Amino acid sequence: MSRRKNIKSKQQFDAALVLERSGDQTAAIKLYQKAVSTDPLNANAWNRQMVLYRKTRSKEDEVKLIKTAIAAYQKSTTNKQQEWLTANKTKAESTRELAKVLGLLNPSGLPKNDDATLEKWQTRLYLLEYRIKNARKKKPVKNAKSKLTITGKTANEKSKEKTRVPKPKATVK
Repeated sequence: MSRRKNIKSKQQFDAALVLERSGDQTAAIKLYQKAVSTDPLNANAWNRQMVLYRKTRSKEDEVKLIKTAIAAYQKSTTNKQQEWLTANKTKAESTRELAKVLGLLNPSGLPKNDDATLEKWQTRLYLLEYRIKNARKKKPVKNAKSKLTITGKTANEKSKEKTRVPKPKATVK
């Protein structure tokens, strides 16, 4: 990734952060999306999008975003490793055997990447999917206003009247 793209992504992130703080969440999300399309390794932009989806309580959208973020982040990391391997072929070949013995390579021959950011996102994804799967089914709410009685009061208003306990009268001696 070129340095210009990193700088551009950082600028887009900063602008989105200003929009978010001013209260314009939809414009902030769009700028965060531009920032991650410029640099998929911009974990801060991915995280802020997740936070905004969490604030709007749209779990399904957040799940989609996390899946996209994980895939884009892993793809970008793999591409970055491949670029390094092609640029430093002699270094990579001289240390490949040692890396295999130490268990530092994936079956594909690339270095293992234990990234804390990816682990955090995968944990969040698991929790969200679990909550969506086990969420209580919401019962349809009946419109209480349509059930007017002869007195002109709804059933809810009548039940409130029945449950009210009269206040004891203060006695003066």
